[in-house]
Amino acid sequence: SISEILNAERTSLFLLNKETNLLWTLIAENLEIKEISIPIGQGIAGQVAQTGETICLNSDPYKDERFLPLIDKKTGYKTKNLICVPVYDNKKKIIAVVEVLNKKNNLTFTKNDEDVLKIFCTEIGNTLTNVFLYESYQHLLESLFKAFATTVDARDPVTRGHSIRTMKYAFNIGMALKLSPTEMKIIEYSALLHDVGKIGVPDYVLLKSEKFTKEEYDVMKSHVLVTKEILSKIFFPEEYRDVPQIASLHHEFLNGTGYPFGLKEHEIPLLARIVCIADIYDALISYDRPYKPPLTQQDALNILKNMAQEGKLDLEIVNLFIDKKLYEIERREFVRVDKEFSFSWRKLGPEDIKSVLPIIAKTKNISAGGIRFVTNEDLSINSFIEIELYLPNHTIESLAKVVHCTQLNNNGSREIGVMFVNLPKETEIRLNKYIELK
Repeated sequence: SISEILNAERTSLFLLNKETNLLWTLIAENLEIKEISIPIGQGIAGQVAQTGETICLNSDPYKDERFLPLIDKKTGYKTKNLICVPVYDNKKKIIAVVEVLNKKNNLTFTKNDEDVLKIFCTEIGNTLTNVFLYESYQHLLESLFKAFATTVDARDPVTRGHSIRTMKYAFNIGMALKLSPTEMKIIEYSALLHDVGKIGVPDYVLLKSEKFTKEEYDVMKSHVLVTKEILSKIFFPEEYRDVPQIASLHHEFLNGTGYPFGLKEHEIPLLARIVCIADIYDALISYDRPYKPPLTQQDALNILKNMAQEGKLDLEIVNLFIDKKLYEIERREFVRVDKEFSFSWRKLGPEDIKSVLPIIAKTKNISAGGIRFVTNEDLSINSFIEIELYLPNHTIESLAKVVHCTQLNNNGSREIGVMFVNLPKETEIRLNKYIELK
């Protein structure tokens, strides 16, 4: 180690976080690993990160105004002398600093120690550069995956967020099963991307509210093969090459009644069984919708149990999912109340041509997910309207999709249910809190 070669007591590596402008390192305290952060420019390490100049203190560091005794106070350690050197990436930018403390045998650090440490820092810089490049690539890959999944989900606002929630459920199961880091990444990617094949399903099928015909159901089922085809064209690192296969098997059942291949038991990989259960649970526990209340949590869990007892789902995983309460992830819970709020709306045509004047109306009931109202206007399922909802001291503007339409009587009145589309998260929270007060 560096400490052994320089005959010193301790060596610390401080990494530079460019976004926060902080240096950070890990220390051991009371048998725990804790993080210490230092602003750039403060302390010896902060000064080196800011200036790029090596600092060597062979006299009492506590008498130097640049010295920050924070870490000594945290660890109970006493710094007697030190040498601190910057670490550069291949673009000659500082990415870290290395600090070596307390030369042994009451000796002081020499110019030779500095030269040796700089050689080590060059190697550290090369290693960190490769690590950061890999992490940046992985971060970019995951960002693209999330954007891809979100785009597919957004084609039907009813399913908005489904892929990310499925990933969270699958992640919880994987952690409970103590899967390896590689398996955890495979299950994250597979769950996140399991429905990307729906991009190939036409709107008349994907957005249909009524029961599918046999032909339409066959079209919908084809999305799993399209998922595999799309993902097979993505370059995954070698350890994640199973993602296309796992993602495409999320509708396979252990008793062979699933699709697309009708696989049975051991033919279905463990990771695919996990994604299947996560996918089904989220589909059952859907968001509050104007036209259909979601299943209760208990009803959804009972369905999973029944499917496992029928031989469709892995019983051990289902029991684990329920017993460990792995279904408890952060979800949006919307309160729906039968209250009248004033709002106006404009019907959008095929080219998003707005009507000249808005139609003033009153809500029949409302949640942060959507509203119901009565109108004589002809609004068809899957059409879109633009809404302005008038709250005290606040107006909410949103695009909304018609998801429910019921003829009320012979005079042409209809009860319409609409789902807000892409309502900002902060607006959802604000609206939900306001409704709760009512």
